[in-house]
Amino acid sequence: MYRILLFFILVAFNNHAQIDKVSEEVYPIFPICKLIPNEKQNQCFDESMFEHVEKNFKYPKTAWELDLESLVRIRFEIDELGEVDNIIANSSVVGISFIEKEALKAAESMFEVAAANIIRSLPKMTPAKKNGEPFRKTFQISVEYRIPDQLDYDEIDIAPRFPDCDDVEPEKSKECFENYIINHINKNLKYPKRATKNNIEGDVFIQFEITKDGYFINFSTIGPNKILEDEAYRIMAKLPQVKAGEYLGKKVSVLYGLPISFRLN
Repeated sequence: MYRILLFFILVAFNNHAQIDKVSEEVYPIFPICKLIPNEKQNQCFDESMFEHVEKNFKYPKTAWELDLESLVRIRFEIDELGEVDNIIANSSVVGISFIEKEALKAAESMFEVAAANIIRSLPKMTPAKKNGEPFRKTFQISVEYRIPDQLDYDEIDIAPRFPDCDDVEPEKSKECFENYIINHINKNLKYPKRATKNNIEGDVFIQFEITKDGYFINFSTIGPNKILEDEAYRIMAKLPQVKAGEYLGKKVSVLYGLPISFRLN
């Protein structure tokens, strides 16, 4: 989900609806968009900008450590040579108040520099053109810096740790977590008698959340039959409390899911 866990970009390219109906305007062209027809350049620009922000997004280290969050609005131009110019970033720090104005300005500056660097690293483009002539074009985007409360399992650095995994190195935490889950299923699975009697088998996908306190909650199941779904839930609900999963040194809630196979032999 949201996969992308550390930012949300609001692409608000403010010139989309301002093209003169009489004149023919072509957006700046990313290198990757050069073979795209002119009428699709707007879309290619937007998509390429989103991908660029996602690829170059970096949460300011100090802000991350202090749990600071911000929405940064960035205004910039792409000039007649296709180069980025006049970058102006304005940060609004959220979720915290500062007694000293200097501290607030320092916090805002961290985010503004980080966001401006994303735009500054844009590649040189073919400039925007109006009636075939290059011209300077202005854009505006917003980049949101948010510390995630929940992440998908494949996004975290350290998996939730069962007691048996306490001494495992961080890079092997996922392997230990997954092996514990598999062993737990093998140890606790009991094929329901009603399923055996009615020749019911199949795979149940079960998903759940592992909270920052290490509890397993919010179970959901999808399977061929409620009898099998109930058994999958019964198994996973027996899991013991764990140490929370972590991302960049912070405890996070983790969304995890796996299939449980029920086969009659």
